Amino acid sequence: MNSPHSALTGIRVLDFTHVYQGPVGTQILADYGADVIKIERPGSGDWSRRWGPFVHGVSLPFAGLNRNKRSVAIDVKSPLGRRAVYDLVQKADVIVHNFRAGVMEKLGFGYEELAKINRRLVYAWSGGWGDQGPSADRARGGHDLMARAEAGWFVQPDPSKPPIPAGISADYAAGLMLMQGILMALLARARTGEGQRVTTDLLSVAFHAHSWEGPAEMNAARITEVSGVIANESIIDKSFATRDGYIEISPVFSDNSLKDISLALGLDDLSQRPRFCTHALQAENRPELNALLAARFRDKTTAEWLVELEAKGVLCARINTIVEAAEDPQLKANAMVVEMEHATAGSFRLLGTPVRLHGTPPCPRIFAAELGEHTREVLLELGYTADMVTDLEKRGVVHTAPAAAAGAAT
Repeated sequence: MNSPHSALTGIRVLDFTHVYQGPVGTQILADYGADVIKIERPGSGDWSRRWGPFVHGVSLPFAGLNRNKRSVAIDVKSPLGRRAVYDLVQKADVIVHNFRAGVMEKLGFGYEELAKINRRLVYAWSGGWGDQGPSADRARGGHDLMARAEAGWFVQPDPSKPPIPAGISADYAAGLMLMQGILMALLARARTGEGQRVTTDLLSVAFHAHSWEGPAEMNAARITEVSGVIANESIIDKSFATRDGYIEISPVFSDNSLKDISLALGLDDLSQRPRFCTHALQAENRPELNALLAARFRDKTTAEWLVELEAKGVLCARINTIVEAAEDPQLKANAMVVEMEHATAGSFRLLGTPVRLHGTPPCPRIFAAELGEHTREVLLELGYTADMVTDLEKRGVVHTAPAAAAGAAT
């Protein structure tokens, strides 16, 4: 299944994760050759299998987060199902889940229980709130927007309306953080021979994403001056309408970005005008200042302004939709758009892998598996006989399905 030259060939991951947090990280592990075995519920599987939109029955969110994984459908609440999981744990390097606190322990799959079976096991968990504390102690349910709300990621651009969410999904960032923790624990195990617990959570990750502006907000009463990049960024709008679209402006890496931008636009040096000659005056007259810039930006197309502004050292970018970004030549050069074939639903355009190891590159090998597609294959690898697997299926302990999604990336 995996190339012997993949970075994580030989690492087996039991993946109990579902929806978004977790699957995004385990997919990158799978892209780099880890044997990621996705443990799913017979009959329903990962929640995201049932969440659309769909293409001929294939969930697009599920397809975007679960390539290169093998699907094993087991009723883990049944004694024989638990036995199968314990058998898998004996040969696993990593187990990862994002269930609510206490769920895995009730199933008999807590860290203490599984470490007795495999002391080298890296046990990774990302929840909503953390390992302890009021929300964790009451096993409070967690969700991306809940974490962003409590971590300070809701903004209120219109004071007459309620705050709205900002920032990227905490699920995405938490999944990547969990993946990093797994890799660090594997490195530690290579030295010590011992596995360990790895944990993170939506709230902590969302809060940590304030690493740039957070110290200023948390120490606001002690700030003695505002200058440089922060001053520039707080005055000039981040985006402007052009003749045919929108352009982003980054007023950074300059002691006087207003001068640089206004001159590049063919205006006079606005920073020398009496109403804009100090930071305090620029802040006081910010609407008027940005109105002058906005009027000028509407004179030309985005492409024309990109050429002119870049030539004069002004950092700027085209504002794309997701569909437009997928056609961006730089993203294509970064292999961030891959095409994969589903046996019955046809070709899909999916997102590539954002980290590149040039000696052992990632490889999108197989489309997201059908529910239970690899149940028989994995159990046979464990030493179960074909008759034993058939018996487990008849009892409803496992679900098997024919391979219907095999397809390589192009």
